[in-house]
Amino acid sequence: MVIKNEEEYKAYEARLEILIQRGTELGDMELLSEEDKNEFQKLSTALDEYGKAYHPLPGQMSSLLTEAILKQVKTKGLKQKDAARMIGISSTMFSDLLHGRRSLSFEVARNIYKVLGVPAEVVLT
Repeated sequence: MVIKNEEEYKAYEARLEILIQRGTELGDMELLSEEDKNEFQKLSTALDEYGKAYHPLPGQMSSLLTEAILKQVKTKGLKQKDAARMIGISSTMFSDLLHGRRSLSFEVARNIYKVLGVPAEVVLT
């Protein structure tokens, strides 16, 4: 289950709310039918993935950007420490960026675009 746009995101969110309400009325989410539990799990995962990609928490990079950076590192045959050096940061900071422990500065974003070749529309997401 993959969410393609904001409209689907809102529809999936509404459906998840219905399942949560149903579980609340039953007294426990465990009392939902197996079908509802499975749907709840799939919706939760899809919403989480879409949120990480298009609505990252403040200070975190979009998962789309993380994936694009890792793809470029692999395509160029680089090690992460070499990619970090090329964009002007330490390997520790590079790792922190990829794992959402640091926010992206303008200078680093520009270098990711210029040096690694990650498309601007992805960097700006």
